[in-house]
Amino acid sequence: MKLTLLTVLLGWILLSGEIQAQDKSVTGTVISGEDNLPMPGVNVFLKSDPNKGTITDVDGNFSIEGNPEDILVFSFVGFLSQEVLIGNNTSIKVVLEVDETTLGEILVVGYGTTNKRDLTGSVGSVKGEEIARLPMASLDNALQGRAAGVFVASPSGTPGAGITMQIRGNTSLSASSEPLYVIDGIPIISEDLSGLFSGGQSTNSLADINPGDIESIEILKDASATAIYGSRGANGVVLITTKRGKTGEAKIEINGLYGVQSITNEIEMHSSREYLELMNDAIRQDIRAGESYGYDNITDVWGMDPADPDLQNTHWYDAIFRNAPIQSYDISASGGTENTQYYTSLAYFNQEGVQLGTGFERISGRVNLDTQVKSWLKVGTNLNLNRTIQDRTINDNSLYGVVINTIAGDPMMPVYEEDGSYADPFSYFGWWMLDNPVLIANEYYRFTRTVRSLGTVYGDATLSEGLTLRGSMSIDYTNLDDESYTPIISRESQNSDYNGQGTYGSTQDFTWLAESYLTYTRDFEQRHSLTAVVGLSYQESNRKFADITAQGYPNDQFTNLAVASRVTAGSTNGTNWGLASYFARVNYSYLYKYLFTFTGRADGSSRFGENFRFGFFPSGSFAWRMGDEEFMQSQDLISDLKLRVSYGITGNQDGIGDFASRGLFGVAAYRQTPGLVPTQLSNSNLSWETTAQFDFGVDMGFWGDRIMLSADYFIKTTDDLLLNRLIPGIAGFTTVTENIGKIENRGFELTLGGVVLDGPLGWNSSFNISQVRNKVLELEVDDQIVNDSHILSEGHPIGTFYLIDHEGVDPQTGNMKWVDVNDDGAINSADRRIVGNAQPDFFGGWNNNLSYKGFDLGLFFQFVVGNKIFNHSRASYENLGWSRIGTGFPLPDGNNHKLVDERWMEPGDQAEIPRASLSSVNWREFSTRWLEDGSFLRLKTVTLGYNFSPEMVEKIGLSKFRVYIQGQNLLTFTGYTGLDPEVNQDSRNPQAAGADFGTYPQTKSFSIGFNIGL
Repeated sequence: MKLTLLTVLLGWILLSGEIQAQDKSVTGTVISGEDNLPMPGVNVFLKSDPNKGTITDVDGNFSIEGNPEDILVFSFVGFLSQEVLIGNNTSIKVVLEVDETTLGEILVVGYGTTNKRDLTGSVGSVKGEEIARLPMASLDNALQGRAAGVFVASPSGTPGAGITMQIRGNTSLSASSEPLYVIDGIPIISEDLSGLFSGGQSTNSLADINPGDIESIEILKDASATAIYGSRGANGVVLITTKRGKTGEAKIEINGLYGVQSITNEIEMHSSREYLELMNDAIRQDIRAGESYGYDNITDVWGMDPADPDLQNTHWYDAIFRNAPIQSYDISASGGTENTQYYTSLAYFNQEGVQLGTGFERISGRVNLDTQVKSWLKVGTNLNLNRTIQDRTINDNSLYGVVINTIAGDPMMPVYEEDGSYADPFSYFGWWMLDNPVLIANEYYRFTRTVRSLGTVYGDATLSEGLTLRGSMSIDYTNLDDESYTPIISRESQNSDYNGQGTYGSTQDFTWLAESYLTYTRDFEQRHSLTAVVGLSYQESNRKFADITAQGYPNDQFTNLAVASRVTAGSTNGTNWGLASYFARVNYSYLYKYLFTFTGRADGSSRFGENFRFGFFPSGSFAWRMGDEEFMQSQDLISDLKLRVSYGITGNQDGIGDFASRGLFGVAAYRQTPGLVPTQLSNSNLSWETTAQFDFGVDMGFWGDRIMLSADYFIKTTDDLLLNRLIPGIAGFTTVTENIGKIENRGFELTLGGVVLDGPLGWNSSFNISQVRNKVLELEVDDQIVNDSHILSEGHPIGTFYLIDHEGVDPQTGNMKWVDVNDDGAINSADRRIVGNAQPDFFGGWNNNLSYKGFDLGLFFQFVVGNKIFNHSRASYENLGWSRIGTGFPLPDGNNHKLVDERWMEPGDQAEIPRASLSSVNWREFSTRWLEDGSFLRLKTVTLGYNFSPEMVEKIGLSKFRVYIQGQNLLTFTGYTGLDPEVNQDSRNPQAAGADFGTYPQTKSFSIGFNIGL
């Protein structure tokens, strides 16, 4: 027995020795099959024992112990795993290919990237090719309807005008509700820097960027995604990534587009004959109702007969609107070696406005460069330089606006007198027109020139396996010049008696940003995966202003300030702000199925009080990849299923003054002796608006991910609103900025898309719909009157209308049945009540891409449902009320919409429009008579293209050649009676949203284009 045990023991020792002797060291390199570059961070382990493994270094090299029978497994996110038998090999070269199932699923997030499968937050994505060739000046305009939860509106069709974007609702009353825009890591200046008054219009800083340079746009929506941007993440974050070069042969692309634009809609207004007949009916109706004028028709007063065939009839639309060209051209070159990659482009965009006197022009250049200078060090730069010129006229929320004077225009008034001078409205019966709109468009001179540069220099250093350090220095520099001239011949100049007025303004903004952060990535035992980011950021902005105003010009041919007889005003000013930040994020996964993200950022802002200079903004999220569980593997319907939940806190500090917390002094004079006087109370406790957001989401794939669905439910509550609190005037001030008030946004968003057909006829489709319910929860003083048409009230949305209401038309008298709220027998502003709001019930888009052989067809629809619009234009120019001069000369306010032809005419008529009258019995300017449904469905884009076959293009030395025709805003289905349902006369104030007063309309266009690859 002892001998047997000894024999077994000796045999085991000898066998073990033999096995140990067979182990050997295996080295090798892993490279990418996409660009042939070494791949650091690749997991290499034994298939028989996953605990025995390693990770490739910065050069893609690895070393591992194993025996000939062992199989090595190589895995990396976004690439297909590969298995290699060791056998007799001592050195192995492995090429990992991109996993086509996840191609394009790498998303940019704050300070890093992630695979969409591992995402725990809510992020929308739009690829650059979807918007690159659209005939639009700015990238934000192109995002309309393309991402769930993102509401984008063009308050004005003015070329290069500002856009409003809300991500999951309006979160602020006085601060900005616009998202933070980050281009290649630079949080850019996106507000209107122009000092010119042009009504409700604003310039658009994002129009400085060439959309053709964009690789992708990620929209961070929930707190888990946005908390990494802390005090600026409450309104969401738009991450814009530009194109970069790839290793390989140089690629040259040339693109061009030329098109013609026109207005989307034309309001049917009365001709001269029709309007005179309306006036006659008004006189007849008033006489029947008991009024006495001393005349029976308008001919007796004006001497104009509606039947006169020689009656002047001016169609003012033809005078002010035109078919206008739009064109865009760009050329880019990209490529590189294994160590250096480059992308460079030059682009030109020019859009003449459909209205006289307007247009937008941009020329831009970009260079993106990346170089692997050492095996452990990569450096690079992004440089973008743009120059834009925007021509504008007064419009939108101005009595001297071109559009409002056009649609109210007197059809019996000519554009020009016989001597060639502009016709004066005050020589034609004193109609509503304040001035000749063609004169305003042609002779008022106002434009904005902008030179802007965005630049970054960065370095990425690999410190050890899985540990990298990135440092960067960025600038955002803007030099903007404004010029305007109000001509001597204008009614505005004559009324003010300043004989022509010129202005010049200059704004310079220099913003710099320094950032550095560490990223650590590690997989443990194929069970645990960890990615951690920690860093710091410093940003500072310095802004300088200068402006001068002069009056008294010799004539309208010389408009430089140098020829003015007197300078009436001039000033220089400046401001600055700074932000110091510290941030961290940890992504952890267990078994690649249970995903956790924790984020925190501390921001210190110069804008806030010394007691609350720093704020901390944390978030946490969890995702469960339920589709990877064993119990989900026995069915074929659901191919992917992930549940997400997140909660976090973000802030908002934009939209208020840089010194809102400070006690300020201004300059005053007493008996020509200068001095300082206090102008603002200090508040050392002033802090951020704080938004807490909860999100629950689900991502699903069906039939092998052929159909994909993503749905989210969210609740956003914004507290500590930045508002002015009223204080007793005895203190010498009437307000002080404090943190008061609360707003809630809750809603649901859904995206559904996938492959409908994949045969010879291909069809991909994507549909998104969103519902956001906005509500004011707390105010310092409830029921605050914003203006003549809006109110702020607890329990109601921002943008709530507060108007005199009516209950239809009395079928016996033809008069409006106004609602007398206070029962005092009079109808006036005291009878206003809440009657609706400007917030839509639903909004979204539907995108379709079809292909057959070399042809491709794109159809994109946008829709908005349930919002109200106060048509202030109609309320103004459809007033038949009049005043008496001498013996009672009627002075109507303006022309009328042809809808008035459907008015009440005789007792018993059932009509929605009351009888015509020269009295004010049926006219109240701020009433629900002018409140309309703003819902619309718009065929936003139609593109039909043809790709020439590779064999054909190779014969002429090209790599690709595509031609296409495109239509933009071709069809709009709406019940709104204005020029266009996308309106907002005061786009900078969400409290007064949804009103239309002479808004410059949207345009439709037809264009042809080409894409050439060399």
